[in-house]
Amino acid sequence: MRQLDYRAFGEAFILRAVTPERVVDAVARIAGDRVELGPIKAGPGGRATVNAHGRIGEPQADEEAAEPLTYTVRVPVDVSLQVKVGTVNRYAASGTIDMRLVVRTAEPLKIVIDVEPVRPEQVRFEIEAKGMPARFLGRAGDVDGELRRHTAAYVNERIGHPDTSRFTTIDLLPLMERVWADL
Repeated sequence: MRQLDYRAFGEAFILRAVTPERVVDAVARIAGDRVELGPIKAGPGGRATVNAHGRIGEPQADEEAAEPLTYTVRVPVDVSLQVKVGTVNRYAASGTIDMRLVVRTAEPLKIVIDVEPVRPEQVRFEIEAKGMPARFLGRAGDVDGELRRHTAAYVNERIGHPDTSRFTTIDLLPLMERVWADL
């Protein structure tokens, strides 16, 4: 058994405790498997009403930096949209949401995963308009921009929800006390 100094031990512990697989699991639990948006007022003067229903796919994480440990997580999303401006226009959208997570340590002995707020430019969709009126409305009404803005707001609402902390903050002291008590 090779000895490690405290600093090396702490670094090795964090790298083994907060793996890409665990980060993906935390993001999947926060995101859930469905997305429901709407009804949302959109377009000039809020004349359009948008409803979106979709499925969230399996996230993928890549390590971006080691100090501090940072991950970029891509979350795939497939959405069906209905935009009502007089008549109902339908769209199918497929895309990704890019999220950045930074792993930090906090007192007394916690691991905290900070999920940075998602900006609309971190949301990308390929949108398929169903029919000619939907194509025209898509260009004129900036359906892509509206969808990206509302999706970013939806994700940030999920990130900011009080229940999210149970997936992003790990208090190690109670865990260690249980282990010591079971020895």
